[in-house]
Amino acid sequence: MTIRFLRVFLLVLACCGSGATHAQSASAAQQTSPANIPVQDFFRLPDVLRPTLSPDGNYLAFLARSGNRLGLAVIDIDKRTSKMVATLADADIVEHYWVSSSRLAFVTGNVFDAAGTVSPWRTGGLFAVDRDGSESRRLALPIGDGRSLIVRPRYTRVMATLPDGGDDIIVAANERDFDSSDVYRLNTRTARKTLLSYDNPGDVQAWALDRDGAPRAAYSSKGTQAKIFYRRDDKAPWVKWFDGDFREPASWVSAVGYDGSIIGFGLRDRTPVTLQNSRLTSALLRLNERGQTQQVLAARDDYDMGQPVFDPVAKKLVGASYVGERQTMIWFDDTWAELQRQIDQGLPNAVNVFVPPEQGKRMLVRSYTDHNPGTVYLYDFRARKLEFLIDSRPWLKPAQMAESRIVKFFARDDLPLSALLTLPKQASGKNLPLILIAHGGPWVPAYSWGWDAEAQYFASRGYAVIQPNFRGTTGLGLKHQLASYKQWGLAMQDDLTDTVAWAVKQGIADPKRVCIYGASYGGYAAMQALVRTPEQFQCAANYAGITDLQLFHSVTWSDISDSDFQRYLLPVIVGDPDRDKAQLRATSPAQNADKIKVPVFMAYGGEDRRVPIIHGERMRDALERLGKPVEWMVKTEEGHGFNKLENRVEFYTRLETFMRRAIGRP
Repeated sequence: MTIRFLRVFLLVLACCGSGATHAQSASAAQQTSPANIPVQDFFRLPDVLRPTLSPDGNYLAFLARSGNRLGLAVIDIDKRTSKMVATLADADIVEHYWVSSSRLAFVTGNVFDAAGTVSPWRTGGLFAVDRDGSESRRLALPIGDGRSLIVRPRYTRVMATLPDGGDDIIVAANERDFDSSDVYRLNTRTARKTLLSYDNPGDVQAWALDRDGAPRAAYSSKGTQAKIFYRRDDKAPWVKWFDGDFREPASWVSAVGYDGSIIGFGLRDRTPVTLQNSRLTSALLRLNERGQTQQVLAARDDYDMGQPVFDPVAKKLVGASYVGERQTMIWFDDTWAELQRQIDQGLPNAVNVFVPPEQGKRMLVRSYTDHNPGTVYLYDFRARKLEFLIDSRPWLKPAQMAESRIVKFFARDDLPLSALLTLPKQASGKNLPLILIAHGGPWVPAYSWGWDAEAQYFASRGYAVIQPNFRGTTGLGLKHQLASYKQWGLAMQDDLTDTVAWAVKQGIADPKRVCIYGASYGGYAAMQALVRTPEQFQCAANYAGITDLQLFHSVTWSDISDSDFQRYLLPVIVGDPDRDKAQLRATSPAQNADKIKVPVFMAYGGEDRRVPIIHGERMRDALERLGKPVEWMVKTEEGHGFNKLENRVEFYTRLETFMRRAIGRP
C-alpha cells in the first residue's frame, strides 16, 4: 500500500531546489489573516511523528495518521516505497523501536493532544512486527481499557534495543513485585523473557544498563528513603552508593560507555551547599566505581544537563544534550561540532537536532522554530548533502505563525523564573489581553523556545500568551524542585501571580483583561488563582484539573490509589492528609468556592483515572450552589485529555469563545 506521506516525500525530493514554490506559499500566507486558520489545524496530529532510521540506514519508520488513530509506517528510502505496517482500531501507536533492520517493536496508548502526549492510563501494550507488516506478535497487554479499574497494573516497558541484529530487546517489568521492577531480555518473536536481575537489590524503580543490556545500576526507593546501587559486571556484587532521603542530591548512572566508563549525573562537587546560595544544577560527570566524580564533562549554572550522546560507529562519547532556553547540543568531538555548525549555517535561526546514527550512511535532522512546528531532513554522509524530507504539519504556513521568545524574571523570593511569551502578529505588543497557561505535572520539563499549539492558537485570535516555568518545573536545578514541595496553592501559585505582574509591568498585558488556563495540575492552578488572587484574573479555565487536595489523597478509583506514591511521597511533596489538613483545605478550590468572583469554564473526561471527574463535579456543584457562573463540558468516553480531534476542536472553540466574552480581543 502506498500511503499519502510517500507522495509528499517523492514530490518534495523531486522539486527540492525550487525556491519559487516556497516564496509563493509565504506570500499567500502573509495575505491570509491568522485568525482565519481553522481550529483543527492547530490541534490535529502531525503527518509525521517520531521518525527513526533503521540500524542499517535503509528504512525510515514513523508514526502516521490512519483515520483517527496513529499507526506505524515504514519507507524504503532507496526504492521510494512505503507501507503502513501496523494499525489498531481502538488505540494509537505511541512509540516504536527498531529491534533490527527487519523488525520493530511498538507501544500502544491513547494520544490526547497535537504534540502526541500519551494518556497515563489505557496504555502500555507492547507488540512487534516485521518491517513489511508480517509476523506480528503481542508481547504485553496494555495497562487498561477504560472498562475496568486497574489500580496496581502489571507493565512491560522497553529499556533498550541491542546492536547484535537479533530479535531481542531489554525490558523492565514488575512481574515478581507490583511495586518494583526487574530487567528481562525479551524475544520479540516468541515473547519469551529471560530474567537478568535475578539478584535484584529490592524496591527498584529505575535501572541503568551497559552497552550489552546488562543492568549495572539500580535506583531503589521505599517510602521517602532512596538507595543507589552499582556493580562492575553481572558477576560482581551490588555496591551501595547512596542511602538517604530522596530529596538529598546523589550521583546517578546515566550510561556505561563503550570503554566501560561510568557516565552519570550529579552535583559538580560534594562540598556543603545551601538552598539559599545555589541552584544545585545537575552536571554530566564521569564517575568511578564508588560513585565519586572523576571528571565534570558538561555543566551549566542555570540548567540541568540532559542525556550523554554516543557515536555508535566510533564507539565513544561525543556530546551531551540539555534543554535551556532552547534545546542544545554540547559536542566534545570536533567532527560532530563542525557538522552541527554546517547544518546550523544551512538552516539558520532554527534548532537543528541530530544524534550520530548506528551507521555512517545517513542520519535524520529535525529542525524547528517558533514559526515552524518541525521539518525532517535526511543527511547523506557520502554526498555530504542535506535533503528536505517532510514537514510535520505542512498545512500550517510559518509566515502566519506568531513570534515566541523566552523571558526571564524573578519571583518575589528571588527564585529565578522564566516563561515562553508569544505575541500575536501585527499587534503593538502593548496593553493586550493576556492568557496565562499553567502547565500540568507539575514536575515536568520546562517550556523552551519552539512552536506550541495552544500558544499559537490563542495568539492567532489576538491574545498575548505567557507560559511560565514556575517552581517545580524540572530541568532547572534541585533548588527549583525542592522549592515546590508542599507549595501547591502557595509559593507555586505566587509564581503565576508574579508572572502576570511582570507582563503588566512590561506594558504587555492589560491588567483588567487577564485569564488563566491550564490542564491537570494547570487546571488546579487556574482554579486556585481565583481563590488566592481573585482580583488579578477576569476568568479561569480548568481542563481535567484537581480541585480538592484532600480528595486527591482519598479517591480510591484513581490510577495512583493504593500506590507507594500516594502513601509515602504525596504527603511530603503536596501535603499530609492528617498533619497538613488545614493547609490542604485552604488550598483546595472546591472548598473555597465563595472566594471566586469571575466566570469559570471546566472540561473533563468521564473515564479519567488520573484526575477522576468527581474533582470537576465537586467544583461545579460548589459554584452553582453559590449562584456563580460556570460553563461545564464533559465527554463521557474520554480520559485525562481528549483523544478525539472533534472533541479537541469543540473544547478549544468553546474555550476561546468563553475567554473572548470575559476579556475580549484587541
